[in-house]
Amino acid sequence: MVKIPQKEGSQVYLLLSIAFSHFNEKGRWAFAYYSVPYTHHLLLPWLHVLTTKPIVEQRVCNREPRDTRSSPFSTPCLAIYNASSTNLQESVHDSHDILVYLSEKFSSPEHVNLYTSCGPEKEEEIYTLEKRYDQGLGIAVRDIFYLDILVVNKWRAMLPFALVGFKNRVGILQSLIWFSLSPLLGRMITGVLDIRPERYQNAMEICREEFNHASKLLETSKYLAGDCLSAADITFAALSFIVLGITHEEGYQLHEFPSNGWSSQARAFQQELRATKAGQHVLRLFREERYFGTPLPRQKKTLLGLW
Repeated sequence: MVKIPQKEGSQVYLLLSIAFSHFNEKGRWAFAYYSVPYTHHLLLPWLHVLTTKPIVEQRVCNREPRDTRSSPFSTPCLAIYNASSTNLQESVHDSHDILVYLSEKFSSPEHVNLYTSCGPEKEEEIYTLEKRYDQGLGIAVRDIFYLDILVVNKWRAMLPFALVGFKNRVGILQSLIWFSLSPLLGRMITGVLDIRPERYQNAMEICREEFNHASKLLETSKYLAGDCLSAADITFAALSFIVLGITHEEGYQLHEFPSNGWSSQARAFQQELRATKAGQHVLRLFREERYFGTPLPRQKKTLLGLW
């Protein structure tokens, strides 16, 4: 793979993201595609609010959120500073908005705008597919993940779930708090998001429908919206990595949730989806197009490197 020269700019980008979140993976992938240097700060659920809140309170977000159900303190959160990192100029608080921002600012002949990469006539279709995956597939994958590790397979998943901070080198204070309180914090997540056990099978059916739909699109073109990579492909692939069990060796940058943390039903479901045309498409994208020749971003930690 040809190494892509990194772009220099007059702004500094800090991406706050939850280590194992599929929506956050979409934001990280967007930065990799456009080869934009950035610093990332890995966080853990609930604890992330302590870091995003000061940014939100500066009220420099200039975009109306597309997902009105999402909290303004959610991740991924992109903080845009001046060149000396002394002044927060703007913040972006949604994976879709981050992808749009980077596409508008850093498109080039080598890395075209991901919303018009298949031609201007396909732009509306790409936006529609992205929204479909965000609101359907993304929510279903989230439900499967939390229900499987907190309900279906809770006793075997308890330790791997508690260790996600340490495994992904999140700051030691966050990791210790998460290790101690992860069962409680997990129940709080399912409560706030209204993730009920009866939604487990329904979420699997939604994933099957979306993978079948994507597989049909791939019968007539190399990518989901045509013959070129688009925002639809990156969205579908990023939102699928959890439910496909994509490993670090297969292209996922961080430490994946271990297979022994999943129930036997979930592992069988992963293999079922991997066998589809859409599943193979995602595996190919992670294998061939996830890194784009860019190095891993610098990692930021605060409180003397502890958070």
